[in-house]
Amino acid sequence: MKKNNLFKRVSALLLAGTMAASMIGCGSDATQSGSEAEVTESTVATTDSAEASEEVVEDVPEMEDTTINIRVMNEFKNLDKVLAKYEEMTKDDPVMSKIHPEITWVAGADYKDKLTMALSAQEDYDLMFCGGWHGLSKFIQEGNFADLSYYFNNDKFPGLKNAFSENFVSAMTSYVRQDDGSYTSGIYGINLATSYEDSRGFLYREDLRKKYNCDPITDRDSLLAFVKTVAENEPDMEGASIYNFFYLDSPVYSGKHDGVFSQDNTNVFGDQTRIFVGLSEDGKTVLNAVVAGDAQEEFDKMPEGYQYDFITEYAVKRTEWNPYLNPNRGATTDTVEKDAAIAYCALSEFENRCKEGMEKIPGSEYGFYVIEDAQRNKEPGAVVCDIATNNWLVVPVWSEKTDAVMYFLDWMFGSQESHDLFQYGIEGEDWEAVGADGYKNTDISEDEKYVMPGYSFTWNPTYLRYSEFVVNDPELKADFDYAYDENTYQLSPLSGFSFDARNVETEVANISALSNELQLNISLYDADEAVEKINTWHADAEAVGLETVRQELITQLQQFLDAKNENQ
Repeated sequence: MKKNNLFKRVSALLLAGTMAASMIGCGSDATQSGSEAEVTESTVATTDSAEASEEVVEDVPEMEDTTINIRVMNEFKNLDKVLAKYEEMTKDDPVMSKIHPEITWVAGADYKDKLTMALSAQEDYDLMFCGGWHGLSKFIQEGNFADLSYYFNNDKFPGLKNAFSENFVSAMTSYVRQDDGSYTSGIYGINLATSYEDSRGFLYREDLRKKYNCDPITDRDSLLAFVKTVAENEPDMEGASIYNFFYLDSPVYSGKHDGVFSQDNTNVFGDQTRIFVGLSEDGKTVLNAVVAGDAQEEFDKMPEGYQYDFITEYAVKRTEWNPYLNPNRGATTDTVEKDAAIAYCALSEFENRCKEGMEKIPGSEYGFYVIEDAQRNKEPGAVVCDIATNNWLVVPVWSEKTDAVMYFLDWMFGSQESHDLFQYGIEGEDWEAVGADGYKNTDISEDEKYVMPGYSFTWNPTYLRYSEFVVNDPELKADFDYAYDENTYQLSPLSGFSFDARNVETEVANISALSNELQLNISLYDADEAVEKINTWHADAEAVGLETVRQELITQLQQFLDAKNENQ
């Protein structure tokens, strides 16, 4: 089936529910700060279009010395030298020479509590990291973050305009549901991303594949055959090390069920029991929302091709992997240290996981297998998603330094050189370029080396450099090229939706508790048991309000689509 026909089938399915942020999945409310009224024509460079020469007329912004307080998640090292370089690079700039970033960090384990405390106490921060899993949507709904819409797609901020495409800006737009069911929209966070969705897959033992003369791993069957062979010949090894088995044999990112498309991080009850939403071909009408175990009459309302319980079918198919999974799976976090034939792995994590494995198992080699067929075949437009990840920068609504913050970000995202400074450190000291788009670390000592957790401060898809590890592996680089290409993605009609559970809070909590017990995402059961468990879950969920939640979700989705389409 051609891709253009596939997207028409968003009559196809789209996962819907609580949008974590992203994405990638993304959205909700706030009070405006740092608005157009604050950034006046007298404080920014303007272009006199009436001049035949199109000469740029610059007015020097009136900027006093300003310290902007920034908080990132996880430790950075040797930031002082980078800040000193920043001051040197901007010393002659009438605006940037007045803006002085002061950056602190909080460990990831403590970050959510510290973030919640900072918002509650309105602590003195002007820019902060906020993960989707920290409650971004809820914080936006509560009005904690400034609306930054003015600063994007704006020629007065060319760095931001260059670094954030119109599609990316659309993906960052949150739609906030009001009490009357209407929606307002704004940009209440700045998304940090390299790719718009990570490619999920498996790290596998290439040395064992060669040892046992297995076929190249090109599809699900060859992957399963490899795992089976290793299990038969290496009884002390684990076949598949996995902590989120939902991603295999399920339509999470691209076409797996005759063109099913779905969004990541858009669920009401959790990964275990996602709700699939069927839309009309034009993406403007909600046909129904279904879960595993629903009656046939519910699936009859779905688009053609999805009028049976395909969700349970996926769960049953996953049981084929059961003989090769750790019997204690789900109890601990899986790592390469489990010495498995394959291990669940995102593409962005592959390099570090390889290095860990090679250090632990001398002589080991690793390959990467992309789960979804369309992504593995590198089809354009294969992933319909929010085009937004879980990592965001936010400006507290009470900050009085929004302009200064956005000028700083405009500078940092304004060129490869500026971005590289805060991403990698000082060129020639902390890192060296490899070709046009690669880099490698220098031999500088760990005590002197600059380290910045880019996912919480600097990531941007416009300014990408490949590590030397990736540059030297053509097949791996091709996977990254595909993941980094904006043409790989299509913006979902549901982008920006966030389920407001206030009217059904008790029902959602009760059903989510049942979902956690079910563990559809970790195949603990054989095929018959899986069906039995799903039916039991469905009956229990119905008893505590499943239908009430379904109707509330459909109502909100339709209101959202109506409002979004009205504004387009």
